[in-house]
Amino acid sequence: MALFGLDAAGNSAYVQADGQGTQATPYLMQHDLLTKQMKSAFASGTASADVVAAVTNKKVRVMSLIITATAACTLQLQSTNLSTTTATNLTPEFRLPADGNLTISNELGLFETLSGEKLNAVVSAGGDYTVMVTYREV
Repeated sequence: MALFGLDAAGNSAYVQADGQGTQATPYLMQHDLLTKQMKSAFASGTASADVVAAVTNKKVRVMSLIITATAACTLQLQSTNLSTTTATNLTPEFRLPADGNLTISNELGLFETLSGEKLNAVVSAGGDYTVMVTYREV
């Protein structure tokens, strides 16, 4: 359900509601500027790692990305199929200097995995990194 109205500040806004309006499944209200389905995840270490686990029949759409490195390295994010282990590059190899960082975001999304695939970080040898993402399942 979506309604058009005014928010508390008097601005025009769409308000969305999910649920059945019962005690077990109440309406969950959402202003169009605030997304209720945002999640975050991170991975860190010196070896490649999974950042977000695969979700059946859903894509992982990354809205913001933060990467830090204590040692110089390259880091690339990939979408990986669990059954075939086929990886699809979602980003270029980001080259990070020692004690470097990268922060990017886009409210519409930066990139997304293929449906049902996990998001993983691939780091070059000797890299010591942390990657954090804010994402939605779509």
